[in-house]
Amino acid sequence: MAEKQNVFEELLMLKENSYSPYSNFKVACLIYLKNNDQVKGVNVENAAYPAGICAERTALAQVYSLGYKKHDIKSLELYTDSETLGSPCGVCRQVISELVDWSTPISIYNKNGFQLETNIKKLLPHAFQPAQLSK
Repeated sequence: MAEKQNVFEELLMLKENSYSPYSNFKVACLIYLKNNDQVKGVNVENAAYPAGICAERTALAQVYSLGYKKHDIKSLELYTDSETLGSPCGVCRQVISELVDWSTPISIYNKNGFQLETNIKKLLPHAFQPAQLSK
């Protein structure tokens, strides 16, 4: 995988593709795959707010659309256009918990660069699991 500075620079360029005319809060996501490919996502807002989609879900939908699965994902890199530490929203955390291995590194960046490396197990330790549906 690329160095953190290179990832940060790529995320800064990618965030410009964000469609965020309502919040003006740009979010970008890079998913690195084990075959060294990458999948990109940005947030796409809509005047009907619930119809918007976060960068993480945009990228993950593409990963699966391309035929990849959770075991193909090497890392998830997330940029939020903020001065403080950002993180995936609750919906994205739940989606990540199901579509990404729990030990996969998640790196979070903000306007100042790299901020934190974590994983979904730490971000959402008590995620709703598909097995709970059968109970």
